[in-house]
Amino acid sequence: MSGFLRPQTKKWLSRWGEPLGAALVAALGGWLFWRGYGRYDWMLELIGLSLTLAGLAAGWAAFRRAQFAAENAGPGLVDVTERRVSYLTSEGGDFVDLEAMTRLEIRPTAGSGRLWVLKQSDGPTLYIPVTATGADQLFDAFSALPGVDQAKLIAAVHAPVDHRQVIWRGTGRFLRLT
Repeated sequence: MSGFLRPQTKKWLSRWGEPLGAALVAALGGWLFWRGYGRYDWMLELIGLSLTLAGLAAGWAAFRRAQFAAENAGPGLVDVTERRVSYLTSEGGDFVDLEAMTRLEIRPTAGSGRLWVLKQSDGPTLYIPVTATGADQLFDAFSALPGVDQAKLIAAVHAPVDHRQVIWRGTGRFLRLT
């Protein structure tokens, strides 16, 4: 059964499956709302309206994440856990805490690839290929930075970058609670 779907279809579903699922939830909610409206059933209307709103909200967030995702064929593995971005390769790896970040950039490399550059106030700079496995998790992590523009993030991934582009600047330690 593993060969049932074509590789292109699997690739498309892995990227756009979440927005599609949210759209189906919203459509189900709309249908339930319409059924409740036709039967004068306020409970069915309420359930339908709730599902529609939840599906639309989840769909918008999933759509933004799907736009951010790039082809995962690059080296390394990205993991985002509890506001810490880790990047691992066969040569080693490093991590950056979001609270310590001072700047987020995207740069071209000598080849045709691009790198996310995560600078921090104290510690090494982390370089992550845009096409690294798991790099799609970075959208939610970067969205947590104060004042970051999500449209700028999405545009940076898909625009041809021939020079360094600064996406976000911060002071570091932006959420320190003491």
